[in-house]
Amino acid sequence: MSTTFNDSVFSELSKITTPNFDAAAKWERQPADDELRPYAKFIKKHTPHNSEIEPERIKFYYLPKLLKEGGVYIIGKLQDRDPLETDNDNSFDYFVCISYPVWRNLDTKTKAIQLDKVLCGIKLAPGKDMAEIEAKKRPTDVREYQDSLDCFGALEVLRTSQVVSKSAEQLAEQAAEEKRQKKEDAKAKREAKKNAKAENA
Repeated sequence: MSTTFNDSVFSELSKITTPNFDAAAKWERQPADDELRPYAKFIKKHTPHNSEIEPERIKFYYLPKLLKEGGVYIIGKLQDRDPLETDNDNSFDYFVCISYPVWRNLDTKTKAIQLDKVLCGIKLAPGKDMAEIEAKKRPTDVREYQDSLDCFGALEVLRTSQVVSKSAEQLAEQAAEEKRQKKEDAKAKREAKKNAKAENA
């Protein structure tokens, strides 16, 4: 049966802020542990389906781009570690990469629900011996994880996904318009230079 959280629960996250990065600077990724790990701890505390995750064993990053899965804009992606990598560094099991341009404009509740959906991909399974736990990734259930739908309520989860999609679409349109404007400006500049050269001939 679907349930919804009381909005007051999300007030625990009210003091957590998203850092500001220079829009003009070029970067491939930025560490996001300071903001996203407290969100993951909140999710572990309040959601039964993600109560066994280990936030300290997840490495969080911001990415400067929009993310898509199956043709749909999403807030982030979960990636499990390659076994060969964990042999060299066993300090964490997963990467979570978040679309910074979209994330920075979301409200606290939407951030929490969307990150919960990403973390639903974590699958902890028994390893080769009783003391070993294998960290794996599980597939989505029709774009939304059923556990997240049951916990927060289907309408609330779908609403936050629509917020992410709409925000990403607007950013994509803005980027396309800026690119088009740059091309027009460059063309106009070339034409002006060409005309000036013709006048001086």
